[in-house]
Amino acid sequence: MLFILRTPNIIRIFLPVALFLYVRGMLLPSNQLKGLHYLHLVFPIMLTIGVMPDLFLSAAEKTDILNHYYAQNKYFITRPMGWIPAGFVQPVSILVGIVYGIATLVLISLTKKRQGADFVFINRQSLVWLNMLSTAVTLYFVLQLYQYLNLFINNSFDPPSQLIKCVIGIMLFTYFITTPNVQENMDGCILPKGKLFPSILEIYPHLIPEFKVDQVAMNLDKQVKESKAYLSAEYDLSGMAKDLEIPISKFPKLIKKYYGVSFVEFLNRLRIHHFLEQRSYFDQFTLETYMYQSGFSNRSTFYAAFKKYVGVNPSFYLKEMAN
Repeated sequence: MLFILRTPNIIRIFLPVALFLYVRGMLLPSNQLKGLHYLHLVFPIMLTIGVMPDLFLSAAEKTDILNHYYAQNKYFITRPMGWIPAGFVQPVSILVGIVYGIATLVLISLTKKRQGADFVFINRQSLVWLNMLSTAVTLYFVLQLYQYLNLFINNSFDPPSQLIKCVIGIMLFTYFITTPNVQENMDGCILPKGKLFPSILEIYPHLIPEFKVDQVAMNLDKQVKESKAYLSAEYDLSGMAKDLEIPISKFPKLIKKYYGVSFVEFLNRLRIHHFLEQRSYFDQFTLETYMYQSGFSNRSTFYAAFKKYVGVNPSFYLKEMAN
């Protein structure tokens, strides 16, 4: 039982940091994490190491602690946790959660203000999701603080705050499963300020000008594009190299040489191009049907590729194109 009651402290200290880094990655997709950003993980890691001895107590020691807990509910907050002094882990982890939650909400607000009205309008669905998630996590820690104070002062838990946390979780999950493109937003589909939609022709990989008269390059280009073997999810580097009778070790270099892109980008551009060519038929089946027919094997790869080459999530793009 003890490890079940102690483990939430570890999860709780990592949650706000993970939230902050996730939201930052969503809002600033072009800004990669640097070494300095990993300092956010130092405190959670140190805390995890500090409470580890509690997770490996003997059965007798765990039973003794539980007996004390049943006699006095606040026993856990008056007893050291592993190598960490009593009364430190819970209040500090809760306060850190509140600080990170507020910092995340401020980051969203400042980004909206800095990027302007067009950015907010284009990315409204993503921003709604980020605000909801950040607010829910912040409220969770505020309620945890209330529970802690109630336990410390009154030596009892507070059922209403537990109920409110459950309601918040249910509301967030309900929004997740009832909003069609929330998964796209979670995959980081934020449109940078000032970015325009590329044409379908721009997405299609073309031979570099100097190779448009090269017979070998032209034959490779024709064979790949006319066969449309890339529409199979199983079609990969080895399959394409085998079909073209080119050594697999040389094939990626030829793609880079002839098209100026990596093999993965070459393949994804072909698939995204095919997907967009089918857009006039999208009212017949779901987007996922056309996603799989275009050669993608999963949503994450498709959304990441679509966002990279088009700039926004598929549903937003198609909605704007229809207007």
